[in-house]
Amino acid sequence: MTATGDDRTQVWYLIGTLAVGGTERTLIDLVNGLDRDRFAPTVLTIAEPGPLADEVDDAVPVRSLGAANKVDPRPALRLARALRRERPAILQSFLYFDNILARLVGQVSPGTTVVTGVREVPESLPRHRDLVDRATLGLSDHVVSNSEAGAEWIIERGVDSDRVSVIRNGRDVDAYDVSEPEGLRAELGLGDGPIVGTVGRLVERKGHHDLLEAWSAVLDAHPDAELLLVGDGPERDALRTHAERRGVADSVHLLGRRDDVPELLALFDLFVFPSHYEGLPGALLEAMCAGLPIVTTPVDGCAELVMDGEHGVHVPPRAPAPLGEAIADLLADPERTAALGRAAAQRARDEFGVDSMVERMGALYEKVR
Repeated sequence: MTATGDDRTQVWYLIGTLAVGGTERTLIDLVNGLDRDRFAPTVLTIAEPGPLADEVDDAVPVRSLGAANKVDPRPALRLARALRRERPAILQSFLYFDNILARLVGQVSPGTTVVTGVREVPESLPRHRDLVDRATLGLSDHVVSNSEAGAEWIIERGVDSDRVSVIRNGRDVDAYDVSEPEGLRAELGLGDGPIVGTVGRLVERKGHHDLLEAWSAVLDAHPDAELLLVGDGPERDALRTHAERRGVADSVHLLGRRDDVPELLALFDLFVFPSHYEGLPGALLEAMCAGLPIVTTPVDGCAELVMDGEHGVHVPPRAPAPLGEAIADLLADPERTAALGRAAAQRARDEFGVDSMVERMGALYEKVR
């Protein structure tokens, strides 16, 4: 019997906040898709619930631990009290700070299985983060990675392979099968030329600066092309300055955070994702669901999603010249881009549907509880 008063498995999900991001989207899809006859989910946010909280099913509690900042000790105390009182079967986390908190505080409830996550394979961690992560890894009862690369990385850090599972992100493929909305192109101030775009947090590791460096070469071959950068983050002002310095600002549109990503993807002729490192990126998977040809780097989960020459084209990370050449070449070859896009959509439908992700996660809960 759980604290919910029934015999369902009580699963708590711990995350910093439900901001707009791939991990947060995956969590919401997972929570909303769980079999309510078997599982009773609760979402705990360390800080405020965040803008995506409204997308959580009304039947699922979303509880904030009320953090004022990253060093506020009160969320840990509140989580500890709640765990001792309610003793959920599973406490699952996804990102670095959530993982550390779950590992440490989860010990107050010995009957709770602590499942932490690997969402990316960093090139390196700051020394203090690396030490804390390694020191607490052993407190995870199980680790879920969204990519094979992430599983290999965490095993190399000392986690037994039998305590590691790979469960790839899933998406509702049909939600991205939409037509270009009437008037959206005009609303965004776009012309009739080809649209190249990317979606993701505006952080250095996503490779947006590499894309701006490459963009001049694309414009040389396709003067009417336009570039859409969807998302927000600390690099926004620097990217705007970079575009101005390169003389390409008139064709570069920084759209900020948007709630209409499927409709925006319907505008794109080509999706570009030049990340330096990744887990299994939700934005790239969404582009596949939308049937877009892709130019990406063969790092970590990107290479697990997009096969070079089958669903898109691989270019080296931090290499603007090959990046620009690949974009220009694909824009010049509509037959090839159409074939790549069809293959990407088919792979997303066959292997990365949200139902498959939810089913596999449910099976893991039954195994580890």
